[in-house]
Amino acid sequence: MIKPVVFVAACSLAVASAAPAQVVGPVDQAAGADQCAAGRILRDRYRLGLPPRPPGGFTDEALGDTDVQHYSLEVEVFPATQTISGTNVMTVKSLVSNLTQFTFRLRDTFAITSALLNGTTAAAVNTTSSTTRVVTLDRAYGVGEVFTLTIAYNGAPDGGGFGSFNFTTEGGYPFIDTLSEPYYAHTWWPCKDGDVGAAGDNSDKATMEIAVIAPDTLTTVSNGLPVGTEPLAGGRLRTRWATNYVMPPYLLCFATGRFNTWSITYNYTQGTMPVQFFIWPGEDNAANRSGWEKCTQMMDAFRPVFGLYPFVNEKYGIYNFTFGGGMEHQTCTGQSGYTESLTSHELTHQWWGDNVTCRTWSDIWLNEGFATYGEAIWLERKPGSSGTPALLAAMEARRPTSFNGSVYRTNLGSVNSIFSTNYTYRKGAWVLHQLRHIVGDQAFFDILAQYRAQYEGSAATTDDFAAVASAVAGQDLSWFFQEWVYGIGAPTYQYGYQNVSIAGQDYVRVHLRQSQQAGYGIYTMPVDIRVNTAGGNQTITVWNNAPLQHYLLPVSAPATGIVVDEFDWILAQNKTSQTYVNGPPKVVAADPAPGASVPGSPAFHADITFSENVTAAGADFTLTGPGGAVPLSLNYNAATFTAGLDVAGAVPPGQYTLTVNDSVKSAAAAIALDGEVAGALPSGDGLPGGDTVIVFNVTGPACYPDCNGDGALNLADFGCFQTKFALGDQYTDCNSDGVLNLSDFGCFTTKFALGCP
Repeated sequence: MIKPVVFVAACSLAVASAAPAQVVGPVDQAAGADQCAAGRILRDRYRLGLPPRPPGGFTDEALGDTDVQHYSLEVEVFPATQTISGTNVMTVKSLVSNLTQFTFRLRDTFAITSALLNGTTAAAVNTTSSTTRVVTLDRAYGVGEVFTLTIAYNGAPDGGGFGSFNFTTEGGYPFIDTLSEPYYAHTWWPCKDGDVGAAGDNSDKATMEIAVIAPDTLTTVSNGLPVGTEPLAGGRLRTRWATNYVMPPYLLCFATGRFNTWSITYNYTQGTMPVQFFIWPGEDNAANRSGWEKCTQMMDAFRPVFGLYPFVNEKYGIYNFTFGGGMEHQTCTGQSGYTESLTSHELTHQWWGDNVTCRTWSDIWLNEGFATYGEAIWLERKPGSSGTPALLAAMEARRPTSFNGSVYRTNLGSVNSIFSTNYTYRKGAWVLHQLRHIVGDQAFFDILAQYRAQYEGSAATTDDFAAVASAVAGQDLSWFFQEWVYGIGAPTYQYGYQNVSIAGQDYVRVHLRQSQQAGYGIYTMPVDIRVNTAGGNQTITVWNNAPLQHYLLPVSAPATGIVVDEFDWILAQNKTSQTYVNGPPKVVAADPAPGASVPGSPAFHADITFSENVTAAGADFTLTGPGGAVPLSLNYNAATFTAGLDVAGAVPPGQYTLTVNDSVKSAAAAIALDGEVAGALPSGDGLPGGDTVIVFNVTGPACYPDCNGDGALNLADFGCFQTKFALGDQYTDCNSDGVLNLSDFGCFTTKFALGCP
């Protein structure tokens, strides 16, 4: 649904006989919005002569106690008096034992003229609030038992929400149309639904048929397929429509008026489907027709990523209605305009909102955020599109203008709060956009496919969607939904960089600071950092989850600049560069490397290279193996930032753990080591603190003369020994006298001659 402009009653808890003042504009979770909703409810009950709470004895049964399987509704409209009369037959299954009542919604402006159970038994109907009626059943119904309830009613519709039911004129003729979202179907027909201001449960979907009786000069359009028309006395016409696809009450619609109509065919691999259009004669021109007909191109664009149009066995239709924007009535969208953004938005809803529906109105972003992102996907995938650049530009145009509310809606007493442009639509779309970048295109669209497979024909919550996303992506994404859907705000980034060369390798030091207001918290996100160098650019993704973090990025040449989140995949409020802020040292190299297997030797030696000069003592390093702790001696080279660690003599074969304690600190600022190892070096999670733990294996039994470790003794081992000797490798201290000289060559020759065991 594209949210129309509506008028919202000003908040006042005082009850007055005069109508409340009118103001224009969205509430968007403004201060006092919840109190305002409460005030409207109290005023409404007082005006109707009802107590502040419904009388005892008629507590509603749970929405999950029953399953409405079918609605058969007939409505006659009387434009002259702006009244209606109707009959609805509800087919209901009990899902619990001992069901003795059934609650439905129908505005109390309507008089109920008849109520029948199972077609013959008169039923007592009690009005418990301005929206709610309770029927006492003729007996207790058990699990799986079905009954019908027929309600005949008449009166004047009392529109709510975005208007819900309109009598007006168009082109000099009467025009009647409906828009029930979110919970205002009860303002014109009796149905099971959640109450006004409540979260509700849209999972109880039913098949439906509707017959509209109107002057025979008018045309009626509705959901599903046409069943037929019947002329009636008095210049009236009964028009029947029906759908075999289940849907929630708020999606049932009709529009009756003067239309020009035409139809085209949508061709897909397995067959064809009619696409029908109902346009006001005064707006019937080639440009408007072309605008609506683009919906078939959109179906083709969406099919690879959303799946086949979900109601292909019936139709898709677009009709003019009097509400501003559009409304995604299932199989039959009402629109006030002809733009691609409006048409693509409402078409996207057929998958996300109609086929899979938000279970509660707090989860409305699962409808509107998805449809808003559908607009961007159309611009990305439409014929002639530039692709990703078009997608990114579309999302930039859909940035929220404020961040102090959550995507998950908690104020349900105001339709403007539920349908918040900033949070439900725009930020909701950005939730999907960011998720797509985090998991990648393939996983993202696999998530949508699995989400549809699990919940089509039903409804889902945010937690349901998050669970599907985590399962398909193979990672726990609850952190993402917690901060971006349930939380408020958005990050603000500040960053700086510094070049450094260590052991011949170029690195760029980067700090990343989150500086958003405290109430927004700290955001966890993977952040792309593009490093510009004279030889080209490279992009590295870092994990950011703290107010200030430091990263050491290996690069091919010194950086000439960096760009954080180059393509704006993150909904950041702002990103600014600043002078680099010094951070903790890291381990950049280790020999043995994490996970390495090294051959045994008469004297074990390890090297640990840091990212900068550090202060370290022997007690900062520990080595444990099969026999327990192994004594180490430390030789630190401040020029190369390298700690050399030696064991007097050979170490037996087995698994060893070398630990560099975070008691090691930077020499310049005494900042503790950032030492955690998760995969490849450099170490660290961006924060001071954390030991570097390196696990490696010493293979055995050690065969000293097999210098190159290839399992064979030959001349290549002499070449290996000579090379290591020239490099000063302690391995070549064959006689363990602490001095590398020619006697070590003699020792090696003797051991070579003795061979390996």
